[in-house]
Amino acid sequence: MTAGAVLGTGVITPVSAAPQHETKELQVLDSYLPEDIAKHWARNKVYDMVHAGYVNGYTDASGTVTVRPDRKITRAEFVELLVKTLGLKKSPDREPKSFSDVDSSEWYYNSVTIASSLGIVSGTTESSFGPERYITRGEIAALLVRAFAYTIAFDEGTTRHFKDVGNTYWASREIDKASRAGVISGYKGNVFKPFEYATRAEAMTMLYNALYLEENAVPTDKALLDLVKTIEEERSRALLAVDPNRLKEIVDARYAGYYKALQNVEVLLLRKAKEQGYEVSISRTGELTEKVLGKWNRIALVEVDGAEYTLTAKKDGEEWKAVEKFKGVVMLKKDPTTNEWRIYTSDIQLFATKQLLEKLGIK
Repeated sequence: MTAGAVLGTGVITPVSAAPQHETKELQVLDSYLPEDIAKHWARNKVYDMVHAGYVNGYTDASGTVTVRPDRKITRAEFVELLVKTLGLKKSPDREPKSFSDVDSSEWYYNSVTIASSLGIVSGTTESSFGPERYITRGEIAALLVRAFAYTIAFDEGTTRHFKDVGNTYWASREIDKASRAGVISGYKGNVFKPFEYATRAEAMTMLYNALYLEENAVPTDKALLDLVKTIEEERSRALLAVDPNRLKEIVDARYAGYYKALQNVEVLLLRKAKEQGYEVSISRTGELTEKVLGKWNRIALVEVDGAEYTLTAKKDGEEWKAVEKFKGVVMLKKDPTTNEWRIYTSDIQLFATKQLLEKLGIK
């Protein structure tokens, strides 16, 4: 089961998609809401990669964020994405190759060095890596098979023998493995187009597919359910106490990516309401229920239901209410640096709606 299957065709509803926000919290939130993938064929998978923080978009002078999904991706860019997503570290037993075209001052140096030491990349020649050269679909398939060699069962399943991938092609074995596991699918007419340069969306999709196939070191259901329950109990206590400072601490410790940005807007809402003299109270009804919908080595999906919060704000005879139904799917990722699990996205609608933000003058 994939995230797209669970969350459906809809994308997490943003507080606002307009650029040039005045507050940094909304500016950060916008960075997770690129405008050029809403109707793209890889929409759900690209959004997931962006929301998890694996992929960063581009921000232009007007504040508009884009991912440029149909732009070609270079070898250096893909290796950087792969190494950062998996949190790979340099092998203590194998020295990396020294490439004449990979200088230690370049942004991709560490990632290429790490990937080389692990045997994931070699080079375009004996002495060069070709960092600025666009990467082909065949090269990506090979790199993914090597990077996930110990976490994906590449020998299970049925091989799809693509018409345009002959036995003499250097990556035919890796492409067979990738097709067998489901990392790649190909095009109509049973072709893979191994020599074509990959787009950013294609690269993200293949990496996404691999992340949802790792099942050799999954967490237990109990560990996931206990964690989600603990996070919500901590957050609940902070909400009921209307304590934005404590809520901020929880956000920083327990969330990542898009959901961290969204929760920070929630913190901002509470702070602004109190600063503007509103008497704020929050009540809770119901008991939390949980169910694990899917789990892999680095990603997990948990369905939650049963709890409902009501925010009441009063000032000078004025009163307004907001309701948050804690019902939906939360997605967690294993932090590649700390190995801690954090919630990175969800379809749960929080208090921080566009209407409430505008009421408090948050732009």
